[in-house]
This record gives sequence, structure tokens and C-alpha cells, in this order.
Amino acid sequence: MDQRPSTASGSAPDLAAVAATRRQLHGIGECLMAGPQRRAGGRFTLRVTPGGFATTGAPALRLDGTEIVVDESRRVPVAGMFSGLADALGVDFGPPPDAYPDGSNASPGDDTTLDAASARLIQDWFLRADAALRVMAPRQTPILWPEHFDVAILLDETSYGASPGDAAYPAPYAYVSNSDHDASDFWNAPFGAVRDHEQMRSVDDLVSFWNSAREMLRSNG
Repeated sequence: MDQRPSTASGSAPDLAAVAATRRQLHGIGECLMAGPQRRAGGRFTLRVTPGGFATTGAPALRLDGTEIVVDESRRVPVAGMFSGLADALGVDFGPPPDAYPDGSNASPGDDTTLDAASARLIQDWFLRADAALRVMAPRQTPILWPEHFDVAILLDETSYGASPGDAAYPAPYAYVSNSDHDASDFWNAPFGAVRDHEQMRSVDDLVSFWNSAREMLRSNG
């Protein structure tokens, strides 16, 4: 199963465009979905869906490509400023009130217009990772976290997940977060291990990476 997105020319993605799109998608997830959902009395967690991601409660919002589906009945194009998009969706802009260290830092006046190719790359990456996590741990439900904007599960005090990139590693990547490991080259990040999305071309690649880490951690423990 290979869900790897491609650019029109078949070349590597434009990481500057991916980073800008990542920030916009993060703002949509955190300030237009998780925040309103939390203020409505629900959790602030999100879920990965085909074409994007969605709330897990009210309000019922789902990103599908470059549109947001409201109550599964109408579509709102992602365009203009965050404040205008919030009005069109019928929600108040803003992150969840919960205190956490990271976030999108999106502002109401920021532009939301998405680069379609970069958005598709990130959306396909999330979908592939979500599918792989469900194969690896069928009893777990992957969560898209609005603060870090990564999809992950927690097993045996270890986080297995996928990020669309960040300041330290600009390209999308898969990761294992656990500092209690051996000194082998497998562990190539301060918090554990990462693999670039270009190395993780299929669900099987991701499952193999995470299962290898899990076995190594078990052996080390």
C-alpha cells in the first residue's frame, strides 16, 4: 500500500511551501477545530480522515483537500484570513484553553490559502501513518494532537507517530520517542529515532520501523 504523494514534475517537494502549508494546516486544526471543540465541552483531540483531518465531537468539521466540510452538509473553501474562515464556519477562532508548550501561533489575520500540492503531501502522509499505526497496534486509536500537530499512539510509555515536519526537521517524518534505548545508529534523534517520509514509502515501511524500535526497546529493557 503506497500512498506517497508526488509533485507534477516528480521532483522533491518544495520544503518552503511545505513548511508554510504545514503552519496553515496546523492553525486550521488547532484554532478552527480543536479550540471550538474544546470550548464546546469536548476534548481537543482530532482525527485523521481521507483528504485531511476532522474534529472528534461538535462542531462537526472536516478538512477535505482545500475545503472544510461543515456538518457533512456544506463545503467552505479554505481561503482568506483565519477570522473570515472562522465566520464562514460559524466558530470562534482560537486554540484550546488548555496549557501546552507548543502550538501553531496562528493569528486571526493570517492567510489560510493552501498550496494544494503541499497540502496533499501532508494529508497523504497523515493518512498513511494513521493506517500504519492501526496495523501496528489494532487496539489503539491514533490521535492527531493539535499542539504538536502529529498523529501518534502511546505504547509502553513510548510514543510512535508521524509529524508533517517542524523547525528542527522541516520535511515530514516518522518518529519513535523514548530516551531509554541503546547506543546503536538506529537512534538518530535526541528524543529517539526519526525517518524521513521519503524512506517511509508505504504502510509496511512505517510498521517495520516502529516494530523494530519496539523490539529494540523491549530487549534493552
